[in-house]
Amino acid sequence: MRVLGDEYIKSEFRAHRNVENPIHIVGFLKEWQMYAQQVEGDSWYGEKLDNEKIDKMSDQQLGQLYELMQAIQKKGQEDAEGQI
Repeated sequence: MRVLGDEYIKSEFRAHRNVENPIHIVGFLKEWQMYAQQVEGDSWYGEKLDNEKIDKMSDQQLGQLYELMQAIQKKGQEDAEGQI
């Protein structure tokens, strides 16, 4: 799953490269740092998103989150099928 997360965060960095709003930049970097700390161990596994964060997301962000969830589920199914 880390590979999928790493690819996703790289694309998010590219997408936010030209953002000028300091609030968006600080929020993005804060969340990225939390992600980096979590993937160092396995503390991210099974963790649920905070409802407060979900409520603050735009429709586009919710769509991206849904796409990420689908990609993770697909990868999990592929991994499970490969072990059979």
